[in-house]
Amino acid sequence: MDTLQEQRDFIEKLIKTNNKFSGNEDLLEDFCSETYKRSHFLLENADINSISAYMTKVANTAILTVLKENGRVRRRENKYISTKEILINPVPAKHAEKEEKAEEISSSFVYEIEDPRDSFEEKIVRKDILQKIVDIVLVAQKNDPSKEYLKIFYLRYVKEKKQKEIAQETNLSQSEISKRLVEISQIVKKHFN
Repeated sequence: MDTLQEQRDFIEKLIKTNNKFSGNEDLLEDFCSETYKRSHFLLENADINSISAYMTKVANTAILTVLKENGRVRRRENKYISTKEILINPVPAKHAEKEEKAEEISSSFVYEIEDPRDSFEEKIVRKDILQKIVDIVLVAQKNDPSKEYLKIFYLRYVKEKKQKEIAQETNLSQSEISKRLVEISQIVKKHFN
């Protein structure tokens, strides 16, 4: 899929069509994040039409995981049941048994392997923070072009070069690179407070 928003919309659609979503609308973001964590690699590398059925199963498992983590369902006799229907009395009334059966949540697929990738929210927050840092460095570069803040920032944090390598590439001393990296970090910190 092309964009994070398209992936988000696809997952949200799957979540909203799942029968377990009803009554748990407040957990939509958690459902979407869990589904994304479990399917990130697949979403990045497959056509949406070919994975739709599989993604429905992944979304179902993600929903169950979130519901369990939030204490809304429990596993009992190989089935998931709503905690709303679990009675303190060990002998439930007959009408409660019928309601329990109506509330049963079952799934034949459980995917325990999670994708270690970040959730939607984490990616969006990281992207926003990174953009703010780049904007701050751009302003610092504009205010003092001779310091080459943008080039040094790019080489250090994007290209992940060491100070010695940056010094060679910029024809500056390593101590000067170190000094400018400290200046960049101080400028960024000042604008984040």
